Amino acid sequence: MALSNDESEQRSGIAASLPYTGLNLDELWLKYFTLGGQAGELEVEAYLHGAMSLPDLQRDILAHAVNERLDALDSPAPRAPYSRPATGTADEGTEPDQRP
Repeated sequence: MALSNDESEQRSGIAASLPYTGLNLDELWLKYFTLGGQAGELEVEAYLHGAMSLPDLQRDILAHAVNERLDALDSPAPRAPYSRPATGTADEGTEPDQRP
């Protein structure tokens, strides 16, 4: 399954930050699961290898698990990115209200 560009960038960022956590896949998955993650360990592993897609929320929980660990270690390593909000929202490109 091909990942979207945004998802691919997020996956790459999570995978790049992961080695700095010192967590193995089992430990990462447990941290992800305790934060409310719903994907199984095999799905998380497949996602990290780019073989499977995950919904935005699940990707963000995974990124949060990585970032929490980096924060606990007080690591200067780059943080795992979160998903980007959808573009084309109703108020995109509108001027702010300019009342006197």
